[in-house]
Amino acid sequence: MTGARVTLRQLAEATGVHFTTVGLALRRDRRVAPETMDRVRAAAERLGYQPDPMLSALSAYRHGREVFRGTIGYLLPAAFRQIMDRNGYRLAYEAARAHAEALGLKLALINAYVPEMKPDRLAQLLDARGISGLILAPLFEPGDYLPLPWERFSVVAIGYSILRPALHRVSVQHARSMRMLLGELRSLGYLRIGFVIHRGGDVRTDHNFLGAYLAEQQWREPGERLQPLLCETEVPALAALERWMAEERPDCVIGAMPETLARLRRLGFRVPEDLGFAIMGVRPHAPNLAGTNENWEAVGRAAVDMVFALMKNREVGVPEFQRFALVEGKWVPGPTVRSVVAK
Repeated sequence: MTGARVTLRQLAEATGVHFTTVGLALRRDRRVAPETMDRVRAAAERLGYQPDPMLSALSAYRHGREVFRGTIGYLLPAAFRQIMDRNGYRLAYEAARAHAEALGLKLALINAYVPEMKPDRLAQLLDARGISGLILAPLFEPGDYLPLPWERFSVVAIGYSILRPALHRVSVQHARSMRMLLGELRSLGYLRIGFVIHRGGDVRTDHNFLGAYLAEQQWREPGERLQPLLCETEVPALAALERWMAEERPDCVIGAMPETLARLRRLGFRVPEDLGFAIMGVRPHAPNLAGTNENWEAVGRAAVDMVFALMKNREVGVPEFQRFALVEGKWVPGPTVRSVVAK
């Protein structure tokens, strides 16, 4: 937890002016003399003053002004364009931005991983912009996050790719999505359902996809149990995929990447005539696939709701006990599967 927040009255004592004048100076009100404004703002920076977004909102409400509750930093692990090309990330961000605006909040996009952006410089930037709440977009590769002064911020991470610190999280409900997907495919008559996943993707989902798949396999008849294919790369190597198909003989494959379907077709499989295919997370740019809609829009909105609640309660830093908000997906039928139930 952080220390006590510096107040307007403390700034007034430090600068020798009335606390109402301090408030006006911090808002750059023209009624305040320029030299007084400079003295107050310099003291605010020296003492580490941060505006309280909740008090600002209350003040605005009392004076009949449009309510502005503060700014949330939306931290990216790379350039905006690079992030927005990833599955679901654009949907999550755009939904989060719209939801934040509806709540009177602003969302500030910040690339936290610019080479010249050191952690202390990033913290200074956040403080200078009056940002007290952070939403951390997923990392490309699972790992530790930048060492920021977490005790100064209310923080929510999206997904499980940020391994440390252990922050509050909002995520797709991977395990239930897998169970739902398997149930839909079973209802179509598929019996030998295989699963292809990248090892990094397994870590990024906290092993929930794979764990739910393996648990379901234990309830199947021995002849219907398959070993999943764990790949070293996001798209399975053609030779490894061919060998696995020959050994496991699935009648349907669940994949995490649409490129897996292209490789199955390169191996000569007709989809859906010979083989069904479903994807974990239907992509906007590849809509003609059966699979799950992971509802990334709801993930973005839930992240805003969670960090806003933390800000209101002044809960900052790495929590002793994490909270999780999990968003369930839904089945999306598509032309890559068909009914194989015997008539």
